[in-house]
Amino acid sequence: MGRDGRCFVNESDSYPDFCMGMIRAGLSESWLVVDDRSIHRYGLGLALPGGRGLGRLLRKNYLVRGATLPDLARRIGADAVGPAESVAANNRFAARGRDQAFGRGTSVMHRSNGDPEVAGNPCLGPPDKAPSSALKVVPVDLAGAGGLWIDPNGGVLDPPGGVIAGLHACGNDAGSMFRGTYPGPGPAIDPAMVMARRIAQHASGSVH
Repeated sequence: MGRDGRCFVNESDSYPDFCMGMIRAGLSESWLVVDDRSIHRYGLGLALPGGRGLGRLLRKNYLVRGATLPDLARRIGADAVGPAESVAANNRFAARGRDQAFGRGTSVMHRSNGDPEVAGNPCLGPPDKAPSSALKVVPVDLAGAGGLWIDPNGGVLDPPGGVIAGLHACGNDAGSMFRGTYPGPGPAIDPAMVMARRIAQHASGSVH
């Protein structure tokens, strides 16, 4: 949620999409808010499932905890009314199994990261067990989605489109086949492994 205490993005999307949602909302920071049942079952950030490390992270202010949602909002400097309204809306969506605001649980990636034991929609649940905890999220650079243009053998192309002899690229050094999107886990690693093998084969003369 943002400073107004309201949800602004689909948290089931990939982390680049989450951060793009922050940018569109004009936020330099936001908060992931969970209830006590959720943080013990799934963890949050460095807090591991089962509550391991929770006390230490609270003492270090990595996590912020509030006895009630208004108390938590006050502690993180957010609007006191917004969180309760957002949770109420979320609980209605969870009861129906359909998120009418952001579409959580509508893609294969969403559901693969959800809880399969939750009936209806694995990405929705009622966060109604106090106390509540919050983790600050700040967007930062992680990796590039652009890169050098390459041919099918990983050879780097010059601006006119010719192959530069002896120069290959793969992984984050090469232009992403997904053109700046992040469809799910592994979009950089998997193509990098495949293209690295292709480059090795081409360099050794195994493919042409």
